[in-house]
Amino acid sequence: MNVTYDDLLREASNSGIRVEECQLQQGLCGFYYEPKHLIVLDETMLDFQKRCTLCHELVHAHNHDQGCSPYGSKAERRARLYTALRLINPHEYAIAERMYGADSYLIACELDVTVQVIEDYKNWLHENVAPPALQHQQGE
Repeated sequence: MNVTYDDLLREASNSGIRVEECQLQQGLCGFYYEPKHLIVLDETMLDFQKRCTLCHELVHAHNHDQGCSPYGSKAERRARLYTALRLINPHEYAIAERMYGADSYLIACELDVTVQVIEDYKNWLHENVAPPALQHQQGE
């Protein structure tokens, strides 16, 4: 079963986290503000973008992450990974990959997620599911 935006809103509410939408500065999709238990999303995003961003910010909220973390920080990597694993159904991903090959954009369109979520999922697959022989060759 796919996680919907409404599912994520209920999860936030049940966790005591408020979600608000407003227009954010360009390049900012959303953020979590720990002192107020508040997630703010950019209201100009498309629905699938809001769903991905809300899922990502909920990971920050559940882990009590404070402030904006650098792109490569542990908290940011965790949020991106958990978002990809939660929003992508492995069976649906496999079908989309067979249909579109390695085209992340087309796979993202098919699965109704952002390209970033697809790239994060691909990275996880590469690191965790690649055949042992391939992993060994890459480690040389």
